[in-house]
Amino acid sequence: MRVLRLASCAISLGIVLTGCIATKTTQINPDLPTMSGLKTISDITEIAFEWPLMADANISGYYLYRSNPNDNHHLNVIAKLNDKFTTHYVDSNLAPATEYLYELRTYDELGNISGEGQRISASTQPLIESVSFIQAIYGLPNKIKVLWRPHPDLRVASYILEKSSLSSDRWHEVARINGRLNVEYIDNDVKAGQNYRYRISVKTCNGIVSAPSKVVDAQAKALLNMVMNLNASVNLPKKILLTWEPNLNEDFDHYAIYRATNEIFPMTKIATTIDVAYEDLVNDNGVNYYYKVTAVDKDGLESPRQNAPVVGSTLSAPKEPVFNYARFNDSAIELSWNISSDSRAVKYKITKSSKQGQDIIYDVVGQSYSDFNIQRGVEYTYKIQAIDEYGIESKYSKKAVVITK
Repeated sequence: MRVLRLASCAISLGIVLTGCIATKTTQINPDLPTMSGLKTISDITEIAFEWPLMADANISGYYLYRSNPNDNHHLNVIAKLNDKFTTHYVDSNLAPATEYLYELRTYDELGNISGEGQRISASTQPLIESVSFIQAIYGLPNKIKVLWRPHPDLRVASYILEKSSLSSDRWHEVARINGRLNVEYIDNDVKAGQNYRYRISVKTCNGIVSAPSKVVDAQAKALLNMVMNLNASVNLPKKILLTWEPNLNEDFDHYAIYRATNEIFPMTKIATTIDVAYEDLVNDNGVNYYYKVTAVDKDGLESPRQNAPVVGSTLSAPKEPVFNYARFNDSAIELSWNISSDSRAVKYKITKSSKQGQDIIYDVVGQSYSDFNIQRGVEYTYKIQAIDEYGIESKYSKKAVVITK
């Protein structure tokens, strides 16, 4: 009789469950017990179920149905539990703060299900709140320090710190700080004088992330003002004098001087000073150097460099003399010379050479000289150098050769 009754039920109750239950064509076994006493416990993204043990011999397992929000109470199978001795189940990956409708039905070994049982509604918990206090510290050199209050919820496992610029609504993750009691992060990826915004989300042990905290902003320490009116001398002997306007920032510490031998070559720091002038001693004449000067604060931050370097030069050597003549007058060798377009020479030096050796005649004033310290039948060679007021010597003149016959 039971087999006949099931067959008639299969004919008369073989329907598509719609409205309340949306699933495939299902046969209902009226002999299967219906479910009551279904209990729930909710978390943020999970709902746990518990029900009484059902020892009916016809039961093979359970189907759990769920209606999602805005589904107009259409229930769909979300889980098949294959052991009739099961009395617990957890529905995961749900939306926070959301209400769901559930029904649990038994099924037999042929897959037939019980009739409608108890339907219950259950809601997930709202998202965990983020930290209640967050602060960003202003004015640190090349960094911004972010502090927050430890989250009181023991489920919190880490913090997610995000950053954006004031000119953008786009946020990007800066760091993940593990540990509920770790409440500090120092952001070194900042530019001097730039403003940034920060916010924090908390993440629980099971991976749930809260909404962001309130937004705080901070500015990294600004650089000192650029050094202005940098000048370099072009007419001093063996040195180049740099001068500039003083930096009036309260945090000023010193100046840094940079130099290069060419406009396109990299600059090298050659000195520091607290003065508004610097003498670069150069043991060469008529050479050019390229300079930039920065102001440095007490934290070691440097002001921007000048867009273009200034060029300084040491004083060049005077022009070398040009012989008018060099001749023997039977008693002395007469030398005469001139220097065209150069009036810097204040004296001259004559280098005299012969087979007898070399002799240097110093401090010759004027542009002529008579050499009486000679012997007949000897070839003499003369070279002359001009010397300016700073003792800078010109190149040698061309040689003049005289034979005393």
